[in-house]
Amino acid sequence: MPLQTVRRVIPVANRNVPETAAAPVVLVVTPDDNLREVSSRVLSREGYRVLTAAHGGHALLACLQAGQIDMLAVELSMDDVSGPALAERLRRHCPDLRAVYFAKSGTPECDGVIVRPFTRDDLLRVLPGLRVSVGA
Repeated sequence: MPLQTVRRVIPVANRNVPETAAAPVVLVVTPDDNLREVSSRVLSREGYRVLTAAHGGHALLACLQAGQIDMLAVELSMDDVSGPALAERLRRHCPDLRAVYFAKSGTPECDGVIVRPFTRDDLLRVLPGLRVSVGA
């Protein structure tokens, strides 16, 4: 029986937009590759500096490397940690961190929670108080 090589790809926090002092930093944390990619693309195009992570451990590393995170967009519930618990951990390093939670369809809507499916405009609407100055 021939041996097969298995390549394991571990998604780590990445920077999708060059650092600029004026751009608010948003950390997107979800194990859903598609949601991470689309959210990152939408936010980057709007001028946000976007970091992504697949789980809580990578999110903490991204926070420590970035130095300052303004907004956390995270799954309400993940296998390794809940979104609110992760937000509290990250606030030890970024006390002014604001959070918005991605929730599965059927979850009751409330402030700070965006329920799937949602649109680009829905995502941008839930980023409280973070406005990007275009051309800055």
